[in-house]
Amino acid sequence: MINSTLTDKWQTTIPVKVRKALNLKPRQRLVYELVDGAVLVKPQPETLKDLYGFLADDQPPLSKSEERDKSRTARANKYK
Repeated sequence: MINSTLTDKWQTTIPVKVRKALNLKPRQRLVYELVDGAVLVKPQPETLKDLYGFLADDQPPLSKSEERDKSRTARANKYK
């Protein structure tokens, strides 16, 4: 059994074994579910907003005309 202590401010530390088992990250949200007098704790699923910037690129964004040219080239190459 894994234990932790509740502080005077109603806070607790999630033990290392639990954090590793659930693959938790700092500032990640948790979901609490009451089930037959017990509490089920699980990570909240990530949303698209949470993933913003995940695929960030070091290159500056293309201008609208560059995007159009690139799209036209790709379409032309597709039908060759």
